[in-house]
Amino acid sequence: MYPMGELPTGGLWSNGNAVGTLTSVPGSDLYVNATTIHMDDFNARSTGGPYILAAQGVLKTDDDHYIGIYGKGLLANTQHIEAIMANETGVKPTSWGEIETYTTWTFQASGKYAALTESTFVANIRVYPSDDSDTVSYIDYRISKVLPGSLCEAEGDEERNVNGERKFGDLTDQTF
Repeated sequence: MYPMGELPTGGLWSNGNAVGTLTSVPGSDLYVNATTIHMDDFNARSTGGPYILAAQGVLKTDDDHYIGIYGKGLLANTQHIEAIMANETGVKPTSWGEIETYTTWTFQASGKYAALTESTFVANIRVYPSDDSDTVSYIDYRISKVLPGSLCEAEGDEERNVNGERKFGDLTDQTF
């Protein structure tokens, strides 16, 4: 990422030119193997608040199709993230799942990849320090498709609130 300028709110507007690949995991209902053609990863940073992420780009698949990709969300501004962004010496990368923040992702595609446009995707983020003096940090996104599931209704868990609406037991586990 590199700074683009100050925001009127006192924050910093930055851009990162993302490079990389998007590859499906074994067993996915749609196999994708694509490489970044161009991708901008914009963010706004404000002291004490979350980072606002907005990524957009174009991927080229190994069978010569083009896919538009768009991601947005908030990145928790933890002490660990601040240390990475400040290029502090000896800072380790974040671990997958350390940052309890998710971004949402959408795709623009046609042909055999059109199904990407009909699904919902979320991503967890891993941030790690740069080994290049011109780059502040690197960010990896682990993108996952959200699958529909059945309602978790156990006998005795159902209640009705004062408006007559149904309430089911507390959600304690989310799997994406």
